[in-house]
This record gives sequence, C-alpha cells and structure tokens, in this order.
Amino acid sequence: MPVVEREETRARTELGAAQKDTARDLAAKLSSLKGIVWVGVGLFIFGLASLVYPPLKVIVASVTTSVALMLGGVALIVLPTMVVGNELLILGMVTLGVGAWFLAHRHGQLSGLVAATTGSPGAQPGNSNQ
Repeated sequence: MPVVEREETRARTELGAAQKDTARDLAAKLSSLKGIVWVGVGLFIFGLASLVYPPLKVIVASVTTSVALMLGGVALIVLPTMVVGNELLILGMVTLGVGAWFLAHRHGQLSGLVAATTGSPGAQPGNSNQ
C-alpha cells in the first residue's frame, strides 16, 4: 500500500484594532520637519517664555513684542508647508517684521524718555498746545 504524505497549514485572522507604534510614528513626523520649522518652534517657545519668565521679561521688555515673537514662530511653523520653496524669504520677512517691532518699541520708549527729560513743552503733563 502506497503512503501519501499530506501537509496542511492553517492561518487564523482576528478582526480588531491594530496597535499603533506611536513612538515610531512621532519620530518619523518630527524627522520630516524642515529646519525652518524648528526655528519657528524655538521662536514660539522663546516668545511664550518671555511672557512669564522674569529675566526674559527684562530682555524683551514688552508684552506685545513677546506676542510678536510668538506670531513669528507660528508663521515659521505654518508658512513653509503652505508656500513651498520660499523658506528663506519667509525667514527673512519674519525676522524683519519681529526685529522692526522690537526696535520700534525700544525706540518709542527711548524717545519718550528723552522728551520727558529735556523738558520740551509737549512732554509736560497738563500742558495743552491749543
């Protein structure tokens, strides 16, 4: 009597949610970000920290400048994905805008102090030039 060999393989599939590998997914997303986005994240964090951390409050010296830093950071995070290929232009515009805002606030305070100390007629309180 001949011998017949037979091999049988069975596979079983269960339906359900697959477990996500969140660590690898997060690492892949973070590694795909451009350098300018990281600069935006840093600028946003610096602006946020300058709102609450006293030594940075002294350096920035203005709440609105801190908000301008935060908005510049958000612009550097969002705009490179919307306007691809013009990252240096975006970086330059944000730097120019935030820098101009910072200098305008510093210069505005200084010119007000100079006008108050020189005793010019327009700087004294209660003096109306009518």
